[in-house]
Amino acid sequence: MKQTLILLCILSANISNAQETIPFKLGDDNRIYMKGIVNQSDTLDLVFDLGANITVINKTRMKKNNVNIKFDTLVSNSGTNGSSEEEKSFNNQVVLGKQKYKNIDILGISYPEDDLMDGIIGWNFFKDKIVQINYESKELLIYDKLPELSKGYNKCKLKLVDDDGLPYVEVIVYKGKKKVKIWAMLDTGYNSELLVYFKEVKKNDLLNKFQVIGEATSYGTDGSISKQDKILLPKFSISGFEIYNMPSYLNKTEFETDIPAILGGNLLKRFHIVLDFEKKLIYLKPNININSRF
Repeated sequence: MKQTLILLCILSANISNAQETIPFKLGDDNRIYMKGIVNQSDTLDLVFDLGANITVINKTRMKKNNVNIKFDTLVSNSGTNGSSEEEKSFNNQVVLGKQKYKNIDILGISYPEDDLMDGIIGWNFFKDKIVQINYESKELLIYDKLPELSKGYNKCKLKLVDDDGLPYVEVIVYKGKKKVKIWAMLDTGYNSELLVYFKEVKKNDLLNKFQVIGEATSYGTDGSISKQDKILLPKFSISGFEIYNMPSYLNKTEFETDIPAILGGNLLKRFHIVLDFEKKLIYLKPNININSRF
C-alpha cells in the first residue's frame, strides 16, 4: 500500500544491541562526516559514502593531517564521472569510534584544495554488518544482526552488482500517469537528490517531459564534461513512500557508465535507513526531515 508523506511520524529503532555507535556530522553538502584515524594520523574527517566500495585517503590533505601511508601499487579507479589511475596501499589501520580495524586497503586520490574531506569510508567497510544511518541523532549504528525495528519501516530489495559492487534500490519516476522504474545507486557522497544518467534518460524518453528549473555541469576525472537539466519532478516513489515536487537532474550528454541513476544525500537524509548487505535488504522510514524544503 502506498504511503503519502504528509504528516510526520517519528519512530526510532531499538539501538540497545548496537555493536558500535559512531557519531557523525551532516555537512552543508549533505555528506556524512565521521571522525577517524588512519595509521596514527591526526583526527580526520572521513565521509561515509555508500557510492564507494573502498576506503580512500585525500592525498591533498595527507601532509597537513600527518597521514603516513606507503602506497604499494597502481590501480584503475572507475567512478560515475570517469576513470583514472590511482595509488593503492595495503594493510593499514583505521580507527572509527572505539573500534580499530586492521588490514584495510586504502586508495589515494588527490581531491581539489577546497574539498575539506580527508578521506572516504566505503560501504563495504561494514559489508558483514547491519548498518543503520540515523540522520536525527546523527549516528551510524553498527550491528551484528538485524535489530528489532519499530513500526513504520518499509522493506525493499537492495541490489549489489557483485560482491564488491555498489548498492541499488528500485525507484519510480512518474512521467504523467506512466510509472518509470529505475534502479538507482545509493550515494551518500552525492549532495543532491536524484540524478538519472543519459542511457536511462534516453531509454525512458525523459528529456523535455518535465518543468526545467535550471542546468548543471559535471566535470569527470578523465576530463569529460556532461550537462544536466535540473527539473522539478512532480511525483517520485521509493520503497512505497511518495515524494512530490522534488528537484532532480537528467543527464543530456552521452558518455559511458553502467550506472542508471544515483540517489544523493539531500533525499536520503529524509529517511531512517537500515542496510542489511548480507541479505541484500534495505529498510526505510521517513524521519523528521521528510517535509523539509529541498
